[in-house]
Parts: sequence; structure tokens; C-alpha cells
Amino acid sequence: MCSEITKTLKREAQKESDVIYDGIIQYCTSSNSPFIDDQFLHNKKSIGVLHFTKNGVKRHEEPDFLHWLRPSQMFTKDGRSFPWSVLNNPRPSDIEQGTLVGDCWLMSAMALIAERPDVLDEIIPRKQYSHFGVYQIKLCVEGKWKVVIVDDFFPCYQHTNSIAMAVGRRNQLWVPLIEKAMAKELGSYSKLHGASLTQGLSMLTGSSCVNYNCPPIPRSSDDVDTFWAQLVSSKESGFLMCCHCGAFENTVAETEFRAMGLLTNHAYSILDVVYEHGHRLLRIRNPWGQFVWNGKWSDGWPGWPSEMKQRLLNKRRDETGAFWMDLDDFVTRFASVTVCKLRMDWSELRVTQKIGGRSQKALQMIITETCEVSVTAFQKGAFNKMDNLNDLMVCVHKTAGDGRVGELIEMSARIADNHFTIDEFFLAPGEYTIICHSQRAIQARKSGMVNIVVHTRFPIFAELVPLTRKASQESLHQVIIKEGDVVQNTNNGVIIRTLTNKFRGMIIMADNCLENKYLHVGVDCTQSMNIQSSRGMLQIVDVVPPLSRQVLIVLSTIDDSAQYRVSNSLKTLVHRQKYLLPEMWYEAAISAPKSQHYPQIDPSSDFIHSITSVF
Repeated sequence: MCSEITKTLKREAQKESDVIYDGIIQYCTSSNSPFIDDQFLHNKKSIGVLHFTKNGVKRHEEPDFLHWLRPSQMFTKDGRSFPWSVLNNPRPSDIEQGTLVGDCWLMSAMALIAERPDVLDEIIPRKQYSHFGVYQIKLCVEGKWKVVIVDDFFPCYQHTNSIAMAVGRRNQLWVPLIEKAMAKELGSYSKLHGASLTQGLSMLTGSSCVNYNCPPIPRSSDDVDTFWAQLVSSKESGFLMCCHCGAFENTVAETEFRAMGLLTNHAYSILDVVYEHGHRLLRIRNPWGQFVWNGKWSDGWPGWPSEMKQRLLNKRRDETGAFWMDLDDFVTRFASVTVCKLRMDWSELRVTQKIGGRSQKALQMIITETCEVSVTAFQKGAFNKMDNLNDLMVCVHKTAGDGRVGELIEMSARIADNHFTIDEFFLAPGEYTIICHSQRAIQARKSGMVNIVVHTRFPIFAELVPLTRKASQESLHQVIIKEGDVVQNTNNGVIIRTLTNKFRGMIIMADNCLENKYLHVGVDCTQSMNIQSSRGMLQIVDVVPPLSRQVLIVLSTIDDSAQYRVSNSLKTLVHRQKYLLPEMWYEAAISAPKSQHYPQIDPSSDFIHSITSVF
């Protein structure tokens, strides 16, 4: 396979959709009837159970108060002042989020796209108003380009005939059409609730997205300066930026934020980043189009210098829902910034890999010249929580001369997420292997499909190759060697490493570099909280033969959304005895005599903990 320029991949997806589109137009013309999408019917199932807040009370309701109407049947705020159109010089202020679905993540992403006509043109290839109500929306769904065909029937309130979901002001359809295409791909409008900014931006652009967390308390000036430099660099590169206001469980914090004009657990767009007369300012927009920050540098703040007010405020008053905020207030009240690294001239390679079970694959790449690379992984179906592994870890290795897995170059964190990006890094000319791990797939004996996307400055060559158990084991060993910590390194040739960096849990690995003695290792993790063991027990004991290596235990979280604690107590002993010793764990030695592991390890199926050579 050879990576292709993004435009080529989009063109191929467009050709496939055009065939279906032309057939629909022919049918509607011959029957003189509007298009009704039979794959996303006008019923309650397509809307789903709605989650919204009314009069301060959170509600979950069936959509019995809604019905489906076409634009000509709907009532809008703009009435007949503007004719219906798909696009009419779009701008961020055109977007108004509905109150029934929590998709501020999508509205914020669309607000940024509104300022990039080149991107919006790609998303909506046919911009003419369709009297038959047939539209194509180009999205990148779970890492794969797809042109979604939708009709122009939208959920509306029965008592007013006004649209109940996202609105495009000045009677523009591009906003509700994109929202409907997203809802169709996910299964219903209600499934748009509460997704992430990275998901919204990646689905609209197909580009890699990274998160920058605001510096935590206590903050150093260096941390804040570094964070500001990341924002400025992203803005100068033309990247798209959104931000997320912190989530708080207590109503006191939520009330305090509302008093300042901010919404907790809410997504905003970042429209601009400027440095003016010693002030570091951000231009931020609430996708609601109203309810804005009222503190320092807000529209009504009395401390504005007149020259700055004229240039930064008075000339931008048409940006509804937008406000200025300085960096100190921003890092105090916001949690993170999502940056979409939109580069239309980069190449991209998109492949699907199976994780877990038999017939697993790895991706081997050939880099012909030094270039920047980013790797993104999407678990298929994870948006709807189907077959969700939720513990993926992607590793990029140098391929050794004999074809084996070599040195770890970069890796993602093993976190509770099903969509993540390894940010840009450089690869020199050579061969590399990308391996995707899932401890949950191994323990639960389940499998899942993962879409891997590789963005590169220059085209690359690649192929899917069988992933052997040996290669998967070597990859894990390289991860522990590079990212782990040495907790015991004795002169007699014993090395114990633990991996907690970039890993939600812990891995413990032992190397016995002695030529004629056995390493006895006991691990007690029984004081851990919200932790499960790859060995089925939190207390284990193993005997590692001379010149051998073993991953003793992999600890991972049970509930990925909850806090956890890893507590481990290590005990080692070098001995000529090759079997379990009573002084290491009496009950284990008695119950499993003539054994080297407790609990037992089956080498035929448990490749993670099987013994391998240390050299």
C-alpha cells in the first residue's frame, strides 16, 4: 500500500456516493416526490431518548413532542427574510445549538469550520438547494472517509414547527445537515450527546487531533508559558482549536461559573489568540450564541484601553456568543484545548486491523526520507460502545535487520479512551512496525477492529503483516524497557522493572542475567484498588530461569472511569532451586510442588507471561 494525498482519498469516496446520489435523483424526478431516506427513518428511534435540562432539572424523555418537517414547512427566527440555501457566506455566528441534545462538541467544531471555506467545501460537495431534498455530507467516520446521503426532513416541535436540533441562521441548511449526517452514522440524534471535541474535529476534517491540558495547580510560570507557546504555534500554523470548560460534580462550583457567564462541562471554540501590549488574550465562542464570560476583558469590562477596545472589540461585535479572556483566567477555568492539525497537503494511510483473537496483523512501513509522522487509532463501533475494548495502546517500533520487533520509537498512552493520537514525531529512512495492544482483548478473549491512520509529510509505503505472539511479546518488552522504571538492579544480575508511565495500571517485568542461578520473585498487590490482574490473582510467585526474562503481571483498571490505586510489594531471592520455595510463599509451594509459577502459566496460550531469553 502507498499512502495517498487526502484529496485523492476523498475523491474516491465521492465517486462511490455519486452513483447512489444519481440513482436517487432519477427516481425523485420520475416520481416527482421528495427523497425519504429509508436508512434513517422519520421516527422516534432515529431521534432516541433525549437528555436535556429544563428549568434547572435534568430530564430524559421520549421525543413524542416532535415531528419531522421539510424546510418549506418550518418556522424559523429569520422567517422569510432569507430564502432557504445550503450555504450563504457562512460564519460562526450562524450556528445555534439545540437544547435537546448535548452536542456542543460538534457545534464548536463546526464554528471553526465556518471560518475555513476550503474545508466546508469538502464536507458539502453539492452546495445547491435541492428541491427533492437530497444532500451529500462528506465525513471521516472512525478514521475512514465516507459520503453520507441524507434527506432534508428534520425533527421539529409540534406546537411551533420550529427546528428542535441545531439551527443555521439566515435559513442555511449546512448546520442541521451536518448534524443529521452525524446522527445517521451514530444511529440517532440522542447518541450525539456528550462526545469529545477530538471526535467532532476528526470526523469533520479527517486530521489528527491532540489535547493540551491546562497547567494544573500549583502552576509555575514556565508551565503557563509553554502552554501559551503551544496555543500561539497552533494558531500560526492555521490549526483549528476548541476548548473544554472544566467539569465539576458539586453545584456550588457550577453556580460560581454560571455567575461569571461560563458553563461547566461545555465545549467552546477558540477563534483567535493574540498578544497585545503585554496581555495574552484568547477569543472564545459559546456555540449557544449567547451566555458569555462577564469578567475581565469581557464586552462590558470597564478596564479596556480605548485603542485595544476599538480594534479587538468594536470591530468584532457581529461575532455572537464570542468574548475575550486573558490567559490566567483561561487556565484557571478551562480544562483543556483540542487542536486539529489540519494539513491538506499531507499524505495519509488508512488501514483496518483486527485486535485480539487469531489472525492479528501489524502494519509495516517503509520511510524513504526523513519526515514528520502522526498516528491515530479509532476503535470501530466504540462511539456507540459496541465491542468496546477501551484500553488500546499503539506502539511504533524500528524493525530490526532480521525482521524482528526492535527499539520502541513512540507509543500512545494506555488510557480509558477509544480514539487517540500519537502527536508528530520524526522518523528517519528505514523500516518500522506499528503494533496495537489490548490487554482486555487478551484477558476477556474478545476481539475488535481498529482503524489506524498514519499522517505523513511525504508519501510512505506499507503493508499489513501477520502479528505473531512472539512479536507482540517483544513489543511489550521494548515498551517496558524504554518507558518503565528500574526498581531493583543488583550487582548479582537481577533487574526488576515496573511500567506506570503512559499506562493506566502497572506492568512488572523481571530479568535474570545470572548464568547458573534461578530468580524467585513474589509480587503482592492485594492492597490495590479498582485493579484486575492478568494472572487472575493479585498475589503471585514465579521462578525465572538463568538468562531469562518474564513479564510477571499486568495490572489494569476494572472501571476505567473511576480512580484507582496500585500497591505492590516485591520479594526476590536468588537460589539454585528451580522450583517454588516455601520461604517465598508457603501455600503456593505446597499446593504446586515441582512448579515454577503460581498461579500456573500455560505457555501455549499465555504468551505475555511466557519465559523468553534476556538477550
